[in-house]
Amino acid sequence: MFKTGQQVVCIDDQFDPWVFDLYKSLPKKDSIYTVRALRAGRSNPQFVVNDDAEIKLAGAEFDLLLLLKELHNPDDPHSSVKQELGFRSERFAPLLEATEEEEDAELIGVGHGEKTWEPEPAWSK
Repeated sequence: MFKTGQQVVCIDDQFDPWVFDLYKSLPKKDSIYTVRALRAGRSNPQFVVNDDAEIKLAGAEFDLLLLLKELHNPDDPHSSVKQELGFRSERFAPLLEATEEEEDAELIGVGHGEKTWEPEPAWSK
């Protein structure tokens, strides 16, 4: 599960052709983003063309959608509720944060072949 402010990495940037007509900004695979908001929304929509040659939404699946701090998109034109188009949560993985122990090791250079200081022997003076 994701939370607001969490960093995530995009693991799936393959979109259906219709997405490029609706979205202004799309995530790129292996790029890091920050969760701006989470909300219920729709995904995998099915469209139909009516008698007036208008494209209408015929159905969709309900899904958990992410809004990302780095990307902003227009409102969903097929929704009666004014809400920004989001991205399915399955497209992202949580960015693994280093543990405190790993951060400490990185700061002091443990395990990186760094030379340690050794006092000069008294007999060498």
